[in-house]
Amino acid sequence: MHLQELAMGPTVLVIGIGNTLRRDDGAGWLFATALAERLQQAGAAVHLLLQQQLTPELAIDAVEMAPDQIIFVDASLDVEETTLTEVTPSIEAPVLDHRLDAAALLTLMRRLYAVQARSWLVQTPARDLGHGEGLSEKAQEGLRSVPAIAALLIGEG
Repeated sequence: MHLQELAMGPTVLVIGIGNTLRRDDGAGWLFATALAERLQQAGAAVHLLLQQQLTPELAIDAVEMAPDQIIFVDASLDVEETTLTEVTPSIEAPVLDHRLDAAALLTLMRRLYAVQARSWLVQTPARDLGHGEGLSEKAQEGLRSVPAIAALLIGEG
């Protein structure tokens, strides 16, 4: 199901994860902001949250916003280019501490609040997570893929 397949115009929750004071880690926020703008231009009702990490409290936000889709965006040292993967809930109960991954948070949302939104994880490349501002060339390159990721999500890619 892409955004265009939702009859009444989709509601999308975009959660940008990162820290703009940790160089490339800020790419998650920048990518999420640009992606939210693109999706909004395509007709989606977009809620944007910028977080330093995923916490259990975000499950309550998801319930209140009632999204059709949830898109998590994070910078990652583990990818060479921007990736888009579907997030599926964990079979096991999530470990509830103050730092969750997307699958654990989605599991919490479904089990406690029956949130049934389809969910995606966008990972954009990072090289430097040191203290400071500004992005590496690799992180900047990842940001240039916002239009392509948006097109995939709205069914134009």
